[in-house]
Amino acid sequence: MQIRTRLTLQFTGIVALISLLAHLSIYFFAFQYRKNQFTERLADKAITTAELLLKVDQITPELLNIYNQYNKDILHKECIAVFNFRNEEVYSSNKFIHFNPDWTLLNEVRAYKEISWQEGEFEIVGVVYTTKTNRFVVLAGGIDIWGNQNLLYIRNILFTSYIIILLVVMIAGWIFSGRALKPIKAIISEVNTISATNLSTRLDEGNRKDELARLSSTFNGMLDRLENAFRLQKSFVANASHELKNPLTIIRSQIELSLLRERSPEEYRKTLQSVLEDMKNLASISDRLMQLTQLSADDLRIQFEPVRLDDLIWELTTECSEKYPEAVVKFTPELPEDADTLIVQGDKHLLHLAFLNLIENGLKFSNPPAVELTLKVTASGIVIQIMDTGIGIQKDDLKNIFQPFYRGNNTSSVLGHGIGLSIVQRIVTLHGMKIDVNSAPGKGTTFTVSISRS
Repeated sequence: MQIRTRLTLQFTGIVALISLLAHLSIYFFAFQYRKNQFTERLADKAITTAELLLKVDQITPELLNIYNQYNKDILHKECIAVFNFRNEEVYSSNKFIHFNPDWTLLNEVRAYKEISWQEGEFEIVGVVYTTKTNRFVVLAGGIDIWGNQNLLYIRNILFTSYIIILLVVMIAGWIFSGRALKPIKAIISEVNTISATNLSTRLDEGNRKDELARLSSTFNGMLDRLENAFRLQKSFVANASHELKNPLTIIRSQIELSLLRERSPEEYRKTLQSVLEDMKNLASISDRLMQLTQLSADDLRIQFEPVRLDDLIWELTTECSEKYPEAVVKFTPELPEDADTLIVQGDKHLLHLAFLNLIENGLKFSNPPAVELTLKVTASGIVIQIMDTGIGIQKDDLKNIFQPFYRGNNTSSVLGHGIGLSIVQRIVTLHGMKIDVNSAPGKGTTFTVSISRS
């Protein structure tokens, strides 16, 4: 069901319920008013008849009946009956209609002074009339044709007005819901024009105050993220293709040159060694791409375990010293009294990979290669810094260094692929850590990894 139809039905249902309650209330009060008015009229007739019959000596039952025949105020099928204290009928105004109340009903009238009830279409009122010598019960009954006709007229008017109100409300609800949803239709039309080829298109945010404006603003924010993701993806694919193409082109060129003419075994050996280096470079790129892809997978599952950070970094310094004998890797931790504060929950292999990338990155851009690491426990957590004295990073490049295959303008002379820092950031994010970078050209770079206490 469309929103417009649902809104119209809901609006119509609410108004229908309110209108029904109002119409029923009107009819109920009209019914009660008619009943009370007719009951009072019957009671007045009963008292008047009793006074004429019992107080005026000149009025006999026969004369009273003659008077009632010419009375223009007589009710339809009116009957007034008087009963003495022995419950004997001493007078009846209508010889064709008789009330036959039992003694319990007459005693009830005497007990309550006045009661009313209904027998079929007759409405009857019983009142007590007391004289010096007797207590009479006077019953007055009749059919309120005029009142019932008015009540029927009111009921027909209420029913007709109720139907008209429902129709008007339904039409008005359909019109106003259409107007209310018109901006949403405009948004849908604008969204339908957006595709992968024009992600730069943005929705009109209107007055920027109501809910629809916030919806457009939220959607524009999503488009910003999508556009950025598409741009990064295209850049990633282009850079990955370029990085993979270079070693393959070099390998192909060397093999083609070797096949142009006969060469000495030494020349073939040099060519094969060069091809082997290019193959290692190609394998390195493939491994890093595989690592980045695995870390970016939605179903990545990390096996968290207790990892003591100072032990991990000591292992890394030893590993790098053996791998790069000419490099200087210095670690100066500030160890706390409680060694357990150095333990974090994480994947040891991934943390090893992240810090190894940061150390190798510092060594690669330093001349001579040297990196200093510090570890400090603070009130908020653990802070690890990796500092080098290399070429530094230009200010315009700082915001992009964690993007895959991005390399600064001053790094063209250093061998690399621009994947390592992307891997580092992904691992740090997966562990709920934070990484910051501070650098200046010619003064070196400092990476700060902050681990907050959970």
